[in-house]
Amino acid sequence: MEQLKLTVAIVDDDEAVRRALRRMVSSFSYGVAEFSSGQAFLEGIGAETFACVLLDMHMPELNGIDVLVRLRMTGHNIPAIIITGGDEPKMRDRCMSAGAREYLTKPLERDVALAAIQASMSLVGPQLGSRI
Repeated sequence: MEQLKLTVAIVDDDEAVRRALRRMVSSFSYGVAEFSSGQAFLEGIGAETFACVLLDMHMPELNGIDVLVRLRMTGHNIPAIIITGGDEPKMRDRCMSAGAREYLTKPLERDVALAAIQASMSLVGPQLGSRI
């Protein structure tokens, strides 16, 4: 029986950040799907199953909270890890209240990122992620 490779979605408007995150997440033996905007990610719902999403907080048009709120409103329960360039306590609280599983600052430390991804996946159990 073939083992399913879990896929992590990366949503960030900065191509260099997406590339670095892709390399890191791939090194954890997860599949990766990249999106350059929150809108592109939301429009991709239905094509693939994601175990979790690394979601940039600060993007043009739709920020991380906007994307997270829209995911939840449409019934998608994919675990989301908000990533941001600056640690803002009030923003952290808003993200967590909106349903984020974790709030991490860039650059992401390898061990911290792996622990956050694994923890977010373990919270959803057998129904891993959401069909996106």
